[in-house]
Amino acid sequence: MIVGLAVVLLCQLIGEIFAYLTHLPVPAPVVGLVLLFGFFLMRDRWQWLPFSLRSEEIDKTCETLVQQMALLFVPAGVGIVQRLGILEANVLGVLTIILVTTAFSITVTAFTFRFVSRWFPAPPEHQE
Repeated sequence: MIVGLAVVLLCQLIGEIFAYLTHLPVPAPVVGLVLLFGFFLMRDRWQWLPFSLRSEEIDKTCETLVQQMALLFVPAGVGIVQRLGILEANVLGVLTIILVTTAFSITVTAFTFRFVSRWFPAPPEHQE
């Protein structure tokens, strides 16, 4: 578990350093996740890695973090509650933005699905 957590935190640290040095408009956690994803793709091919990095230990660590993810959202919720006065003053704008962006996201997702589904034929039992 310690080795898995160290790998996850190392990817996060490298992502933070990369985002800081390059000034790209990409959040550092996204860079860290991309690095972790690349590590997952390549770790079985890298025979020079110690066994503990090629084992399922990192997978178990990530599963544990996902199970405890609700705890990671508590600070954001507390921050919103602390700034409730600002939110109340702008409630109409916030609600409008939430509704518009939700509708936009659903629409873009539907069009993307329709566009991409043309490349993959349906299985025979689902064709009409």
